[in-house]
Amino acid sequence: MGVNSNRVEHFDNREATTLRIQTQTPLEIHAVQLPPQRTTLHKLRHRVSEIFFPDDPLHRFKNQTSFRKFILALQYLFPIFQWAPNYNLTLLRSDLISGLTIASLAIPQVSTRFPFFRREVLILL
Repeated sequence: MGVNSNRVEHFDNREATTLRIQTQTPLEIHAVQLPPQRTTLHKLRHRVSEIFFPDDPLHRFKNQTSFRKFILALQYLFPIFQWAPNYNLTLLRSDLISGLTIASLAIPQVSTRFPFFRREVLILL
């Protein structure tokens, strides 16, 4: 039987048993409204803004001084200004290892796909 069944199976009539049926609390019904109608232009503008600015990157500029806005703009346009103060020699070592790994894979691929670049690649090495 189902979980919420009130049916009693294998009831023995010989015993005087009182059956208590538990009533369930009534379900709450919430009214849900349809979203407001939007024009096609509004939908297009919303989609384009989500594509180019998904997290509203300019929200940090609100209520800032002009110097702070300049610093934030530099960090937004050139992310090196944001992570460079926290850069250390351990990160430099791991970046060098990953760069050498990628170069060891990419240079042979370039030299096999474009044989006329072999001489220039060897000169660079």
